[in-house]
Amino acid sequence: MKEMKYPNLFAPLQVNGVMLKNRVIAAPMGVPRAMLLSSTYYGGISLPDKAQGGSSAIVVSSYGTADIAKCSSPFDKYARDVTRETWSLIEESGAVGVMEFSFHPLKNEDGTIQAPSDGIAYTGEKAKAMTHEQMHAQIDALCAECKKAKDFGIRMIMLHFGHDSQCSIFLSPVWNQRSDEYGGSVENRTRFAREALLAVRKTVGKDYPIMVRVSRQLVIPETYCEDDMLYFIDSVKDIVDIFNISAGMDCYGGDVDHYEANVYTHTTIFEPRYYNLDFAQRVKKETGAMVCLVGGVSDPKICDELIGEGKIDAVMLGRQLVADPYWPLKAEKGLDEEIVPCLRCLNCYHIATEHANVQCSVNPRFRRENRVPLKEEKSEHPRNVVVVGGGPAGMKAALSADAKGHHVTLIEKADVLGGQLNVADKGVYKEDLRKFKEYLIHHIEKSHVKVMLSTNADQKLLESLQPDDVIIAIGADYITPPIKGVEYARQAVEAYEHGLENICGKTVVIGGGTIGTELALELAEQGKEVSIIEMSDTLCAKGNKLYRIALRHHMEKCEKLHVHLNSQVTEITEQGVFVEDREGNKSFIEADQVFLSVGLRSKKKEAYGLYGVTPETTMIGDCRSVATVIEAVNDGYFAGVNVK
Repeated sequence: MKEMKYPNLFAPLQVNGVMLKNRVIAAPMGVPRAMLLSSTYYGGISLPDKAQGGSSAIVVSSYGTADIAKCSSPFDKYARDVTRETWSLIEESGAVGVMEFSFHPLKNEDGTIQAPSDGIAYTGEKAKAMTHEQMHAQIDALCAECKKAKDFGIRMIMLHFGHDSQCSIFLSPVWNQRSDEYGGSVENRTRFAREALLAVRKTVGKDYPIMVRVSRQLVIPETYCEDDMLYFIDSVKDIVDIFNISAGMDCYGGDVDHYEANVYTHTTIFEPRYYNLDFAQRVKKETGAMVCLVGGVSDPKICDELIGEGKIDAVMLGRQLVADPYWPLKAEKGLDEEIVPCLRCLNCYHIATEHANVQCSVNPRFRRENRVPLKEEKSEHPRNVVVVGGGPAGMKAALSADAKGHHVTLIEKADVLGGQLNVADKGVYKEDLRKFKEYLIHHIEKSHVKVMLSTNADQKLLESLQPDDVIIAIGADYITPPIKGVEYARQAVEAYEHGLENICGKTVVIGGGTIGTELALELAEQGKEVSIIEMSDTLCAKGNKLYRIALRHHMEKCEKLHVHLNSQVTEITEQGVFVEDREGNKSFIEADQVFLSVGLRSKKKEAYGLYGVTPETTMIGDCRSVATVIEAVNDGYFAGVNVK
C-alpha cells in the first residue's frame, strides 16, 4: 500500500450501508437565493471544486437545493432536474452526496412560532405551544422527505437537530415549560426529537446511513447543559449512525441583532480551533457513538492525530473548503504548504457582512467561478510587470501576473515581505493571519517572481527596469494624531515587540479599531488594567457584525477592561491622559503606557510619484484606500490577471 502522510485521515470509513473513501466531509455551507445562479454554485463555492477537491462526502441542504428551483422541496417536479444535476456533480467525482433535512420550528398561520410552550420564541417572536397533532405532522413531513431522498437515489442523509432545531428548543429547560410527557425531565424534553428519529429510521430502513447534527450546548442563558445533550445522544445512538458535533445557534434574540449565539456555530478568531473537541471526545468515550467534529477544523496533521487516537471518527470542514476546496487532495498528497489557510474572518457568511461584500478573504474565486478560473491561461504576449510593495496586495498581484506567464519583479522597501501583515499578525488571535502571510511568502519563493528587498522604488529605478505595467501597492502609514504630549505615546503595534507579558501597570489605548481593541483585550485577559478611548460610538467599526459580537463577548468577561466611547484624548502626559466626552465631561485616566491606534493614512502622494513611467500603472491595496485583507487580496488578484 502506498505510504501516506496522514493515514488515519485518509482511511476509509463505513457509515452503515455506505463506505466513505476518507474521513473528510464537506459542510452544508450555503448562500442566499439571489446568489444561487445555478446548481453548480450551491454550497458557497462551486460544487465541481468541492467535489474534485477530494472530500469523501458533501452535504447539501434540502431547502437550498429546492430554493434554486423556487420550489418547496428538492423533489418537487420542477426541482428534480436541479437535484439530479447537483448529485451528479458530487457523485461522479467519487464523493457521496448527503442531503441535509432540517427539523426546525415552523410558523402558524397567525405568524406565531410553533414552540414547546406559550411565550416568547428564541427569535423574540410570540410563541404558541405545539399540539400533539402538530408534532406528529412535523415528524410525518420529515419522514416523507427522507423517503423521497432515498427513493431518488441519495445515499445518505443528515438531520439537522442542532442550532435552532426543535431538538435544541425542546431540550432547553427555559423555553420548554410543558407539563405533559414532552416537558420537565431530560427524558421528556428529548422525547419529541427521539420520536422523530425513530420514525425516520423506520421510514428509511436499518441499512440506510443517517447522520445527525447536534449542538453540544447553545452558549446562551437559555441553553441546556452538555450532560443533557449527552443523554440524548446516548438514548438514540442505536438509531443514528454518526453524530456531527456543533454548538450555538443561527438566530437568537428579540432585538435587531439576532446573532449572539451564531459566533459559536461559526467560530471567530476569539475561540480556539477544534472548538467542540472536548465534547466530541466525551460522546465517543461515554457512548461509543461514531463522531464527526465540526468547528474551526483546519490542520490535517491535527485531524489525523485526533482520528488516530480514537477521539473522533471524521472531520467536517466548512469555511476551510471555501478558502481552499482542494484541502483534502493537498492533505492526502502531503502538500500542507500549498493549503490556503482560512482566516475565520466570516466575510464569506452573508450575515456577517449584511450582504455588503460576501467574499472570501483569501480565495478570489469564491462566488466568482464564472470569471475567476481555477487555473490561469498563459498570456500569448508576456509583459514586463513591476509590482512595488510586498504586502498582501502586492504579493497577490505578483503571483497572479506570474501565473499568467508575465515577467514579474516585486520591489519591497523593507528587508522582508509581508507589509502590514508583519505587524497586523501579532498576538494570540492572529495565528490564522500569520499562516496566510507565510503561505503568500512561500508561494512567492516557489514562483518565477524576481524579488528585490531593501529597495526603495523611485522613478529612476522603475525606468531602468523598463516595465510595460506598474502595479503600486506601497501601503499606508500609521497615523500619529496631533494630540498635546503625543511624544509620550507609542504606536499600538510596538506593544508586541518585547512581549505583552512584559507590559506592566495601567495601559491606555487611544483608538478603538481592530488592532487597538485586540491589543487591549489581550492585555486585559492577562489581568492588566486597560482603558480604550474611542471617538465614535462603535468599536471596530470596520469589522463585520459577527466579529464585533464575538469581540464584545470576550471583552465583557474582562473586569479590568474599560471602554470610553464618544470620547477623545485632549492631552497625554507621563502620568496618563486627559479625556473629554461628547457632552463636555472631562476626566483624567492614569496610565503607565499609552498606545496609539487611530488608523492608517494611505501613501497616495508617494504612489502618485511613481506614475508616468508607463501608461499601464495602477494603485491597489492600502495606498489607494486603506483596505482590509479581503480587499487587498482581491485587488491584487485582479490587478495581476488583468495585465494584458
